[in-house]
Amino acid sequence: GAVGIRTINKILLDEFIDELKKNPKLSAEQARNNLSGKSDIDKFEYGYNSTLLTMAKMAIENESDVLDVPRKTLQQIFYGAPGKSYSIAELIGNNDIIRTPFHPDSDYSTFVGAYKPTTKDVPVRAASGQIIEENGEPIKESRVIYEFVAHSFLHAYVDAWKKYAASNGETPASEYLVIEEINRGNCAQIFGDLFQLLDRNDCGFSDYPIKADDDMRRHLKKAFDGISISQRDSINALYRGRDVIQEVLEGKSLLLPNNLFIWASMNTSDQSLFPIDSAFKRRWDWKYMPISNARKGWRIVLGREEQYD
Repeated sequence: GAVGIRTINKILLDEFIDELKKNPKLSAEQARNNLSGKSDIDKFEYGYNSTLLTMAKMAIENESDVLDVPRKTLQQIFYGAPGKSYSIAELIGNNDIIRTPFHPDSDYSTFVGAYKPTTKDVPVRAASGQIIEENGEPIKESRVIYEFVAHSFLHAYVDAWKKYAASNGETPASEYLVIEEINRGNCAQIFGDLFQLLDRNDCGFSDYPIKADDDMRRHLKKAFDGISISQRDSINALYRGRDVIQEVLEGKSLLLPNNLFIWASMNTSDQSLFPIDSAFKRRWDWKYMPISNARKGWRIVLGREEQYD
């Protein structure tokens, strides 16, 4: 499965690095030819191999710029006995976490964000347009305006990229988006086009970036204003040199980074919940949570009468 492929590709990357360290003058093509027949390299298309070689070159030139294969499962659903939320919290520890529950009324706008009416304090102006003051301070009134309001997904998404910017080439801090009772809502409706982002490549980034709509683009551009990603070249190399980082920072494209973990809990005992289609299911790893005996040492004894005073 996907874990096996990630492991193979990590081994390949290490082999490329070793080969290039032996002889730094080798081109990517020569290094590939040297490894041909000696490893699993021939199982993969050259287009992907060239990306690994580019990453290997960068690893030698700047070891802090290597994109590590994620050691934890990026997307997984915990199902089974009660206590799933507690187990998730224990696994996440002190890392930053954003929680959101799904329910029958959940939709794309309540998960991602949407234009909504909000209030804003603005100065009161006279008919002439002059700001009215009292004791030297402008008098303000609350006025209803419309603006884009981000929700849990975009909060986690923005925080994850900001942690990349703050990492200065080191491994960025993790960001967790936890969805409680994921099958209490209509996942197809709630995720919408974000479904495409759940396909992650071997380095943990979304395989297929998607375009943001105009409202979201303006919000993201403002949120990312003034930040830069030092791992820019390494990430862009995963997309055949396309400057996806610039697109992300300008809010034009959505792309999940490999420090954004999306975990969820699922109640499998209630039969009145929304079904989840197989295309959605296979983009997640599944972890069964068995019933715990709570370490109380309790036993069920049959066929024995107890005597009471």
